[in-house]
Amino acid sequence: MTNNRLNIGIFTCHIDNDYAIEVCKGAEFAAKELDCNLIVFPGMFLNASFNDPANQLYDYQYNSIFYYAHPECLDALIVSVGAISSFLSEKDIHAFLSHFEGIPILTLEEKLDEYPCIMTDNHVGMRTAIEHLINEHHSQHICFVAGKENNSDSNQRLNIYREVLSEHGYTVTDNMIVHGDFSEYCGSEIGTLIDNNPDMDAIVFANDQMAIAGYAELRKRGLRIGENLSVIGFDDSTSSVNMDPPLTTVNINSCELGYRAIYGAVSLAKTGAARSETMNSHFIKRLSCGCRLCRENDIVSTPAELLSLSDSEIVDILDHTLFDEIRDSFFSHKVIESFSDIFADIIRVLKSDRSDPYLQRNIIDKIKNRLESNITDFYPVQKITYMFREMASIFSSCSMSPARRLEFNNLNAAITNALSLFMSNSLHNQMQENRILGWSSIYITRDTLTYGDDLNKTYSSILNKLKALNYNGAYIYTYDDEIKITDSGSWIVPKSLFLQAFYNPNNSQVLFGESRRIPSTEIFDNEYTYYDKRFTSVIVPIFTNEDHHGIFICNTDVASFGTIYSTSLQLGAALKYMTLLREQNITQEQLKLSLNEIHEKNELLNHLSTSDELTGIYNRRGFMERVEYYINIPSNHGLKAILLFADMDSLKVVNDKFGHKDGDFALKNIANILSMSFGPHDVIGRIGGDEFVCFAFTGDPDYVTQVQNRIKQYSAELNATCGKPYFIEMSVGVTEFTCDGEQTIEDLLSQADSALYTNKRYKRMSIIK
Repeated sequence: MTNNRLNIGIFTCHIDNDYAIEVCKGAEFAAKELDCNLIVFPGMFLNASFNDPANQLYDYQYNSIFYYAHPECLDALIVSVGAISSFLSEKDIHAFLSHFEGIPILTLEEKLDEYPCIMTDNHVGMRTAIEHLINEHHSQHICFVAGKENNSDSNQRLNIYREVLSEHGYTVTDNMIVHGDFSEYCGSEIGTLIDNNPDMDAIVFANDQMAIAGYAELRKRGLRIGENLSVIGFDDSTSSVNMDPPLTTVNINSCELGYRAIYGAVSLAKTGAARSETMNSHFIKRLSCGCRLCRENDIVSTPAELLSLSDSEIVDILDHTLFDEIRDSFFSHKVIESFSDIFADIIRVLKSDRSDPYLQRNIIDKIKNRLESNITDFYPVQKITYMFREMASIFSSCSMSPARRLEFNNLNAAITNALSLFMSNSLHNQMQENRILGWSSIYITRDTLTYGDDLNKTYSSILNKLKALNYNGAYIYTYDDEIKITDSGSWIVPKSLFLQAFYNPNNSQVLFGESRRIPSTEIFDNEYTYYDKRFTSVIVPIFTNEDHHGIFICNTDVASFGTIYSTSLQLGAALKYMTLLREQNITQEQLKLSLNEIHEKNELLNHLSTSDELTGIYNRRGFMERVEYYINIPSNHGLKAILLFADMDSLKVVNDKFGHKDGDFALKNIANILSMSFGPHDVIGRIGGDEFVCFAFTGDPDYVTQVQNRIKQYSAELNATCGKPYFIEMSVGVTEFTCDGEQTIEDLLSQADSALYTNKRYKRMSIIK
C-alpha cells in the first residue's frame, strides 16, 4: 500500500501493441474510479528465446522486471497469462506464479485452478463469424490463418474454425491453414496460402494484425476484398476500422477485461476472494466480408418506417444498432449518452419542413466537442468516423423528399468534413509531438556524450529530457555490480539498488553516495517518492544487449506508454557509455601503475579479436594469451590451478541430422554451461570446433568435483527444458598443477586432453532422445 491506497500490479506483454494498451486503458480507468495505484510490469513472452531466438534475442531482459513484484509493495497482482506465457506449459506457468507467493493473484485470459480469472469466451464471436460466411455469403472454400502452433489462443480459434466447418459438412485440408506469428509481418505464409487455394472465397485471420498482411498479399494478386472474397479478423483493434475496406472482425473487449480485472483484484486484496468472470465476444460486420455498411432490413421492415417513428424511438434504434458491440462495456453508457443528443438533432433536421443553418452548426459543434473529449479514450476517433458512416447509410435508405434529401446530404457532407479535418489535424499534431518526443529521447544519449564523466550534469540533463516526455515522475535505478540474466528471464532480484536520479512534482535531484541505496522492496515507495494522489507507474529494465544496467520507473498515464520503450533504450545507451567512460578512466589510472596492468586493459579493448564470435567466450588466441599470463606471472607462483578440457559429444551428428543452426545452438549452450559452472574470474575459451578449455585457480581440494557436478547439473537442466530431440552433453578431462613459471600451456592442454579421452569411454551411445 502506498499513500494509503492499494497498489495493484499487472503483468502484461508488449505495451506497444493494441491489446496490451486496451487492457491497461481499462485497468487505469477502474483504478481511477477506485482510487488505487496501478503498477504495470510490461515484460515479453516468457521462454520466447527457445521459440524464436533470432527475433527475440534480448527480449528476456524485459522479463526481469516481473521479479520486482513483491508482497511488500503490491496488495494484489493481475497476470495476463495468455499474453506473457504463450510458450509455457501449464506446469511451467504454475512454477512461474509460485515466485510471487504471498501476493493475491488474479489471472486474465486463462483459468488456472486456484486463481480467480477474468476471461473472454472467444468461441461465441469466432463461431458467429464463420457461420456468417457460410449462411450469409454462402462461402464454399474458407481458409484460416492461425498464430503460432503452440499458442493456446491460436489453437482455440483454429479448433472453432474446424468445428464449424465440420458441422456444416465442409472438408478442411492442411493446405487450407497456415500459421503466422500474430503480427503484420507474415506475408510470405499468407501468400503461400493464397497460391495453394486458387478457388478460396473467404479467409479468416486469428487476429487483426495478420489481416493487415493479408490485405497486402491479396492486393498483390489483384483480388478485391469484400468483392472477390470475404476477409474476417479477430480482436477489433483500433486499426481495423482504418483498413480499406474496414475489417469485419470479432470484438473481445480487452478494455473491459482490464476494467473488470482491477475490480476483481481490489476485492481480492480486501476480502481474499474475487469472482471469476467470462465475457462474451461479439461479431462485428463491416465491409471486408462483403456486407454493406447497413442494410435497411436490419433496422425496420421498410425504409419508410424509420422516419415515421417518434424521435426517441429512432434514437433508441440508432443506439442499439450502432453501439451494439460495446453495450456490455463499462464505458458504453457514457459513449451512447454523448451521441444520442446529436442523433436527436440530426433527426430534427430530417423531419423539419425548413432549413435550419443554426441547427446544422450546432450539430457540428457538438461533434467537435465529443472528438476533443475523453470519450475518444475508449471509443476512438476512427470508430466514431465509421459510426457516422453507418448512420448515414441508415438514413440514406429512408424515403425523403428531394429537398429533405438535399438537406441531409449537405449535413452529412459537413459532418464528414468535420471528422476529416479533425483527423487530419490530429495526425499533424501527433507527428509534431512524436518528432519532439523523439528528439527529447535521442538527446538523452547526445547529452551523455557531451557532458562525459560529469555525473551531476549528465543525470540532470537526463531528468530534463524525461520531463519533456510528459512523465509525471521518473526514477533511474542502477545496480551495484554488473548483472547477468539467463535467457529465461529468471533471476534473483538484488537486495538493494542505487537511485541515481529522480524527479516528481515535489522534487528533482541527482543523488550520490550511500544515500542512493534503496531496498529493492521499496523502489515504489521510499523517502524520495512523492504521491499526493493515485498514480499509474510503469517499470522497465535498462539494458544494452546482454548488459543489464538497472531499472527505469515512470509515473505516467496509458496515453504516454508509446515512448517508454524507446526512452529505456536511450537510457541503456547512456548508462553503457557512462560505464565505458568510467572503465576507461580506471584503465588510464592503472596504466600509470604497471606494464602488466597495461597489458590486461589492452586485452579488454581487444575483446573482439580475442573472443569467439559464436559463443562470446574467449577464442583460441584470447584463451592462450590470458592463461599464459596467469601461470607465468611471478605473483601467481605457488598457486594451485586446474585446466579442464571439454569436448562436445557428437557435434557432427547434430549438424548432419538437424542442421548447423542446431549445432550452433548446442555449442552456445555448452559455453553457457561452462561459464555458469566456473567463477566470474576464471577463463573459459573455445579453441576448436567442438573443443572448449577452462582455467581456474583453486585452493579447494574438492573444486574439481564441484565443477564436474555443476556441469552435470546444468546439462541435465538444459536437456530437460530446451525441447531439442537430442542431448547436449560434453566429455571433460582435468589436469591439476601448481604455477611455477615453467609450465607451458601446450603441455597442460595435452595432459587434460589425455584425461578427456579416458572420460570419452563413459559417454552416451547415442545422443538422440
